[in-house]
Amino acid sequence: MIRKAEDLYEKYNDLMYVTAYHILKNREDAEDAVFHAWEKIVRNMDRLPDINCPAAKSFIIIVTERTAIDLYRKRRRRREMEVPIAECESSPYFITKDQRLEEVEFTDIFRGLTKKYSEVMILYYVNQLTAREIAELLDLTEAVVLQRLHRGRQKLRKEMGAYGR
Repeated sequence: MIRKAEDLYEKYNDLMYVTAYHILKNREDAEDAVFHAWEKIVRNMDRLPDINCPAAKSFIIIVTERTAIDLYRKRRRRREMEVPIAECESSPYFITKDQRLEEVEFTDIFRGLTKKYSEVMILYYVNQLTAREIAELLDLTEAVVLQRLHRGRQKLRKEMGAYGR
C-alpha cells in the first residue's frame, strides 16, 4: 500500500499540480488543492487496481479537478465577503473590537433590505447557519439562499455607498 502510494506520487504529482494550477491560477492554492486531493486519493487507494492503467490517471485527474474547483469556490465566496478595513471604518455600522455583537441593532443594518433578504442575511451572519441549513429552515433551495445572500450584500453595499462613499 505504501509503495503503491509512492509510485502514484512519483508518476502523477506533477500532473496533479498542473491540473490544479490551471483552475486556480495561484501556486499556493494549487499546492493546497493537490494536498487535499492526495488525502482523498489515499483514502480511496483500493479503487485503483493498477497505477499504470488509464482508469487510474482519470481517477486522479477527476479528484484533483474537483478538489481544485471546490477550493476555488470556497476562496471566491470568502473574497466576496471580505471588505477592506478602511471601507468598514467609514461605515456608520462599523463595529469596533470592544463592542459586543449583541449591542448592535441589526434591524438598523438590514433596514434597507426587504424581508426576504434580511432574514437570510441575519440567519447567515448573526446565527451563523450555513446556506444548506437556511434552505432547510426556510423551505427554499440552497441556490435561492445563496442568490439572496449575494443580492442582499449588493443592496447593502449600494446603501452604504449613499453614506458618503
